[in-house]
Amino acid sequence: MIRRLCAALAALALAACATAPQEQQFAPNPALFVARDADSTMYLFGTLHIRRPGAPWGGARAQAGLAEAEEVWTEMPISPETDQQAQRLAIQYGAAEPGRPLSSYFSAEENARIAEAAQRLGLQAQALEPMKPWLAGLTLSIMPMLQAGYDPQQGADRLIDAYADEHGKIQRAFETAEQQIRMLAGFSEEVQREMVLQTLDEVEAGGALMDAMAAAWETGDLATLERLVVSDMKAEYPDFYRGLLADRNDAWVEVLDRELQGAGVDFVAVGAAHMLGEDGVIAQLRALGYSVERVE
Repeated sequence: MIRRLCAALAALALAACATAPQEQQFAPNPALFVARDADSTMYLFGTLHIRRPGAPWGGARAQAGLAEAEEVWTEMPISPETDQQAQRLAIQYGAAEPGRPLSSYFSAEENARIAEAAQRLGLQAQALEPMKPWLAGLTLSIMPMLQAGYDPQQGADRLIDAYADEHGKIQRAFETAEQQIRMLAGFSEEVQREMVLQTLDEVEAGGALMDAMAAAWETGDLATLERLVVSDMKAEYPDFYRGLLADRNDAWVEVLDRELQGAGVDFVAVGAAHMLGEDGVIAQLRALGYSVERVE
């Protein structure tokens, strides 16, 4: 269970051990955007946090933008120390309170779905009972991906961070491991319920959903990617969407706005969902008056 927990955290970049850069065959058209003003260039690259081993992390344009950048931004620092801290905090904040097992948050029908999903994934539903819903949701969400051959250690963020390490780039992060864990643990009961219920939809879809997301990402099909990772969540689980994506996007755009008021070249690599939609980083930067164009 601890290994599964670590994998679940890694899938959202909550645990991060940088791996060595690998030789890649690049996808034909992964989406890369660039924001510019008179003295600043900022590349905006939406990533996948979990990928199949050997799959491309980005295209030739993204590789060139990363090489040009002086500063590289990720969601959180990526290091073995961050990994250990995230695991410790997840266990601390994810343990169920006395008298509040996971099943107490859900109806009989919903608990039956949880038990069925756990069984499908080779887990016992009882193993989830000592978890708060947010941690149970993460654990359930990662299992279909692992079974389909996806690997959190091959997240695009990790390979980008490893390149930045090797080439002496200045490395920056929007959040810490503790902030991310506290964010998840601080969700209201209803938002945590939404998190689990959305995960059940994904479990029932099996690895097919992740395959569709990966294909859309690798080919730069932003319409499909937005529908799969943003629009559906926003429509069906709006509170979870607000806490996981929109609120964090708002905070990050404030940081990027300040950065663009300076000078230099930055490469921003965060989960693809944060780039897309009307609340996404790209739309918000455009609303602030910046020229943000897709690199073709």
